[in-house]
Amino acid sequence: MVLKLAVPLVLVALVKPASAVQIKRVGTDSGGVLRLRGDIKAGDYGRLKSILQNGAVVGLEIRSDGGSLEEGLDIARVVRDKGLVVYASKECDSACALIFLAAKERYIGRRCRIGVHSVSNDRGKEDGDSIRTTVQMSRLLAGLGVPHSIIGKIVATPPAKMTYLDNRDLAGLSVHRTNPFRDIYNAANVARSQEASSVCNTGVNVETEAIARAGQRSCTTSAAHVPESRER
Repeated sequence: MVLKLAVPLVLVALVKPASAVQIKRVGTDSGGVLRLRGDIKAGDYGRLKSILQNGAVVGLEIRSDGGSLEEGLDIARVVRDKGLVVYASKECDSACALIFLAAKERYIGRRCRIGVHSVSNDRGKEDGDSIRTTVQMSRLLAGLGVPHSIIGKIVATPPAKMTYLDNRDLAGLSVHRTNPFRDIYNAANVARSQEASSVCNTGVNVETEAIARAGQRSCTTSAAHVPESRER
């Protein structure tokens, strides 16, 4: 089913975003995962679509408090069209939840919560237009096979509040509580480690080897102290 929603211009957000989502590709040449972090803003769908066209991607790992309804629906559509796996590693609310619900295969982390609520206008309030948009969105989700119990929570929860899916809801979505991309991440870490080690000779010290294991390119042959750099 095509995810298409006539959203009035005033209904630009489910939760007002603070900054654009950060997108990072993790993986190897044979396949990768896109990590999405932060609030979803206008233009994020275009950025994501461009990245998807430039390499093999099997799924998304996402954590977000929400953001633009229109952008979220566009991302949800491409997720469904491409059959991408979605792994919500931590909090995934509002527009993020739409992306999660649109996936054909859904996974969550141990500390993840999926939060839903109805649509608001640009002032964070509910009005006639936002109510109609919530109804339209609910019908789209029903067409994707989302259980009516979850759709009921979306409709019944005011925009200023949040309702989290419970174990019964997650079971109805066939959600798995594991990281489906663990093997890809491990392979990427090994590849970075091997690349870092290839620029070092046998004279590296212990601290240099720690840097290589962390996937950094830095290398030394002296006994001088080398500060460890960690990716955050």
